[in-house]
Amino acid sequence: MFFGTRRPSLCREKGSSTCAKSQLIPLKELWDGFNPLGVRDGHFVIFRGYIDESYDNSQKLFALSCLISSGKDWMSFERSWKLHITAANKRLKKQGRPPITRYHASDCSGRRNEFQGWTHEERDAFVLGLFGIFQRIPLHAVAFDVDLNALCGIFPEWADDRLKTAYSVLTRFVMLTIGEDFNKIGRENHKVTLFHDRTASDGKYDPTILEAFNFQVTDPNFGAKHYFTTMAPLDWQHCIALQPADLVAFEMFKESQARMDGRNR
Repeated sequence: MFFGTRRPSLCREKGSSTCAKSQLIPLKELWDGFNPLGVRDGHFVIFRGYIDESYDNSQKLFALSCLISSGKDWMSFERSWKLHITAANKRLKKQGRPPITRYHASDCSGRRNEFQGWTHEERDAFVLGLFGIFQRIPLHAVAFDVDLNALCGIFPEWADDRLKTAYSVLTRFVMLTIGEDFNKIGRENHKVTLFHDRTASDGKYDPTILEAFNFQVTDPNFGAKHYFTTMAPLDWQHCIALQPADLVAFEMFKESQARMDGRNR
C-alpha cells in the first residue's frame, strides 16, 4: 500500500536572479532562527502533498513527498530556480507573451492559467530545465503514496475525512524515513526543521500535520526525535522552495496514478 523513494542529487551550481512579479522572500530571511544550527548548516525539509480526485469524483490516491537539504544548498537551489524562471520570462517577453510568476506543477502540466498557450514542446523543455537543477544541486527526496480506499479500510474510524487520515499517517512515515536516513549517513549532530505548504488544503490540515509531528517527537520509541526541531506552514507566495517540492510531489503522484492504472509513463 505504501511506496517510498529517496534520491540524493550530485553537485551544486551558483547563480542569481529575480522572478518577474515575484514577492518571494529570500530563504535566509524565512528560515534563519528556525534551526539551532542556523540557515547555512541546518537541514530544512519542504513538504508538498497531491490528491487524486479522478475516480468517480472520489479521493482515491494521495502522494506526499518532501525535499531535504542544508540551508546553504537550498539557497543555491533558489538562485538557480529563479534564474531558470527569469530566462523563460525573457523568452516570453521577446515573443510578446505574458510572463509567469512561478512554476506550478498542475498548471504547467495542463498548460493552464499562466501557462495557457504554451506548446507541449516548450513546456517539456522548461520542466527538463528544472529537473537539471536537481541534478546539479544536492537535495534528498523522500516520497510516499497511498491508496485511500485501502487506508480507510484499515482505519475505518477515520474514513469520514480521508485526507486528514492520509496527512496524519504519511507525515509520520516521512519523519520515520528521514530519521532512518540520517542514522544511516551519520548525521547524528544535525537538526531538521520541517515546513509544509499551507495552501495545499487552505490550511485545513495544518493542525493535523502539526499533531502528527508532535506525536512522533514525543513517542518514546522514536529513536530519531533528536533530529527534529519544529514543523511550520509556509505560503507559496513567500517561499520559492515550495516550487521544487511541488514538482517532486506532482511527479510522484503521476507515477503512482500510472502504476495504479497499469500504465507505463
